Amino acid sequence: MKKNIYIATIGYVLMASACTNLLEVESKTSITNDYLTTTIDGLERYTEGLYNKDREFAITSNSSRYAVEMFDFNTDISIYRAGTATAIARLDNLTPTNSDVESHWEHHYAIIGKANEIIVAAEQMGLDNPRVKQAWGEAKVFRARAYFMLYKRFERLYLNIEPTNVNNLDREFKPATKENIFNLIKNDLDNAIDVLDWTTTINGVVESGRMNKAVAKHIRAQVAMWEEDWDTAIEQCEDIFTEGNAYYHMLGSTDEVFSSENLRNAEIIWSYQFSKNKGGGGTVDGNGVLSGHKASLIVTTRYHAVSGCTFSSEYGGYAWGRIYPNTYLFSLYDQQKDTRYKKLFIHDFYFNDPNQPETYGQLIDKNFYNGAAGYLERLHPMSIKHADFWTNQDQPDRTSSFRDLIVYRLAETYLMCAEAYVHKDGGSTSNANAIAYYNQTWERAGNDHESGPLTLQMLLDEYARELHFEGVRWSLLKRLGLLATEVKKHSGDTKQQDPYLDRDYIECRTNFVAGKHETWPIPSNQILLMGEQNFPQSDPWK
Repeated sequence: MKKNIYIATIGYVLMASACTNLLEVESKTSITNDYLTTTIDGLERYTEGLYNKDREFAITSNSSRYAVEMFDFNTDISIYRAGTATAIARLDNLTPTNSDVESHWEHHYAIIGKANEIIVAAEQMGLDNPRVKQAWGEAKVFRARAYFMLYKRFERLYLNIEPTNVNNLDREFKPATKENIFNLIKNDLDNAIDVLDWTTTINGVVESGRMNKAVAKHIRAQVAMWEEDWDTAIEQCEDIFTEGNAYYHMLGSTDEVFSSENLRNAEIIWSYQFSKNKGGGGTVDGNGVLSGHKASLIVTTRYHAVSGCTFSSEYGGYAWGRIYPNTYLFSLYDQQKDTRYKKLFIHDFYFNDPNQPETYGQLIDKNFYNGAAGYLERLHPMSIKHADFWTNQDQPDRTSSFRDLIVYRLAETYLMCAEAYVHKDGGSTSNANAIAYYNQTWERAGNDHESGPLTLQMLLDEYARELHFEGVRWSLLKRLGLLATEVKKHSGDTKQQDPYLDRDYIECRTNFVAGKHETWPIPSNQILLMGEQNFPQSDPWK
C-alpha cells in the first residue's frame, strides 16, 4: 500500500478534469465522475483516494492539525514553547476565527462528504459484490471516525449522509442531538465490522494502512467508553485480543513499536503511511522536490542550533523544538525501573560538530544557557515516538520527514479494556481481567507485576506513561470530566519545576477556563454559511 495506494488521489483530479469542457456532455478523453461512482474499478479508486485525502490532516499547514490532535496540546503532560497552533496551545487567542480550528472542521467534513459519495454509490451498485462491500465498509469507518473526531472537539454538529449535488445545495442546517450523532457513528462502525476482515487484501496482496475490522472495533470501543457502555467496550476490545490475535499483538517493548520508519508492526492498528516514492505523501515544491510532513520537526529538540552541534539523524535531523513532555509526565515513571523513561525519550545531548574537536563528543550541560532562553528550544528532553532517525539519513538537514505517523495502537486497546472493567466494577477492582490488561503495558516496561486493586488513578498514570503524544490524553481527560482540573494543576512547567527554564511556561494552565475550553468554538465562516439563526455558536463561545 505504501508505494501505490496514494496514487489513487488521481481520482479526485480526474473528477475535475472531466468538467474542463463544459460544452461536452461527457469528455471523451477523461475518466468521468460516472466512472468513479458507478463502476467497481472507479469505486475502488475513489475509496483509495480517501486515504490520501485523510492523510492531508498531517501534511498541510505545517502538520499543525496532526500536532494539535496527537501531541497532547492543552493537557497535563506537555510543555509548549512556540510556533505550531499557538492560539490553541496557549488558549490566549482561541476564537471562532482561528484558522487552525476551522481547518479541523473543514477537513473532517470533507472526509464525510467523500465517504457519503462512496457509501451511496456502493449501495446503488449492490453490496453482493465483495469489492463493492469492501469499499462501502472502508468508507463507513472514515465517516464514523470523522464525526467522532468532530464531536470530541466541537460537540455541536450537523449530520449529512447524502452526497452534495445541485439538487440539495440549498439545505437547512440544524444542530444534531448527541444521541443522533452517536447513533450514526455506531451504525457505521457496526456495518463496517460486519463486512470488513482483520486485514485488507487487494489483488491478493495484504495492504497495511487500510481500514479493517480491527480499526473499526478499536474506534467502536472508544465510542462505547464515551457512552459509558462498558460491556460493549470490553466486547470490542476482547474481540481484537482473541479473534484478531493472529494479526495484532503486543511487542516486546514500547520502544520496539517505534523502532522503524515504517509503523506497520503487529501492535499498530492504524497509521498514516509515507514514503519517498511518487504518491508517498507530502507536497512538491517549485523545484519538483517532494516534501513530506512536518510532525517530526515539531516534537524534536532543536539541538542543531546549539554552538558546537550540527544536523544529525541520530537526534532526529532538522527540528523546530515546539512541544515536549513536561516534568509531571517524567515524575510518573519509576526512573530507575521503568524502561520507558530511558527508551522513549532523549534526555541528554552531546556536542556533535566534528569541526569543533575541542567539544566534540562531550555531554552538553543542561544549564548551558544559564537560565536564559535557549534551553527549552535546544536542550529540553524529547519523545522519540515521532522523531525521524531514518528517512533523513541521506540529508539530515531536510526540513520534512517521510516517517509513518501513528494513529491507533493496541496498547490503548488494552488500557481501555482495563478501564472499562474498573468502571463496571465500581471504580476500584481486583478483577483478574482488568489487572491482566493493565499489566500488558505496565509489566512489559520492567515494573513489578501488579496484583491490584486497580484504581482509575493508576490507569490515568499508565495512559500517560505508555501513550503520551499519541492523541489519547486530551479526549481521555475530557471524557472523564478531569480536563480542567488536570490542566490547571500540571500543564506546562514553571521555572521552579524545571530550573533550567528561562521563565514559566504555563499559559495553558493559566488561561484554561473550566466549562469553556473543553470544547472549541464553531468556526465563524461555517456559521455564516449555515446561517446563525439555524446553527448558532456553541453556548460557551457566544
